[in-house]
Amino acid sequence: MSGPIEAAWICHCSQCRRANGSAFNIAVPVDGDRIDWIARNHVTEYESSPGKYRGFCGRCGSPLWSRRDVRPDHYRLKGGLFDALASERIEHIFWADRLPWVEAMDDLPKHDAFPPDWRG
Repeated sequence: MSGPIEAAWICHCSQCRRANGSAFNIAVPVDGDRIDWIARNHVTEYESSPGKYRGFCGRCGSPLWSRRDVRPDHYRLKGGLFDALASERIEHIFWADRLPWVEAMDDLPKHDAFPPDWRG
């Protein structure tokens, strides 16, 4: 992607949670002319609901973006595609839809790797 990241959203809506299999989605809104397409021909896109599309890598299945018919050249890139996102540019959206335990996440135990009692 060319240029700076102008914003990033932590989206708590139920549609993002289901699409990502997670408690929230991190999205970076960007216009398509700022994206450096390296392997666009490997992207598979499907219409997840009328007028909304989700793009995935056709080789590994990694989610890449979502976009809508109302702004077809505007993408919400997945936050995991970026090595770093500046925290001052991140905002929560659809906060009212968050899972009840999300606010307590900072109080949960933290480990630099798997927890000591993990037996995977």
